[in-house]
Amino acid sequence: MAYLRVRKADAKANASISTFIQPDQVDYCLDCWRSWMWNDPDRDLGIKTMGGLRGLGDAYGRDEGEAQLARDNRIAAATDAMIDSLCRLHIWAIYKAIGIGQVWSFPNADLAMAYAEARVALEGKLRGNVCTGVLF
Repeated sequence: MAYLRVRKADAKANASISTFIQPDQVDYCLDCWRSWMWNDPDRDLGIKTMGGLRGLGDAYGRDEGEAQLARDNRIAAATDAMIDSLCRLHIWAIYKAIGIGQVWSFPNADLAMAYAEARVALEGKLRGNVCTGVLF
């Protein structure tokens, strides 16, 4: 494989175009939680498949897709526990804002304000959790 030489000024100019944007950790946890709530989190009933034997993994029975799904499921379960530990108003605000809850049960409360307060409270709990604390 032939390598092309690039001037340093051109490399710096191209590097600034594709800058990495750090995703929001609370949004990542809520995305894992939303997909976990909508889908069955344990379709394989705990049986570990041999993904490596199908050519998808490293031939030692470890499939990276399965490992990522298992990690996302652990994050989602921890996020679910942290959401359940919030006050009722914040739980309903998260459910309604994410799209899981159908009815807003607090007619005297503002959904946008309640959701903002719920995100702040949830972030504090997620930072202190063993499973989700590594994301922050």
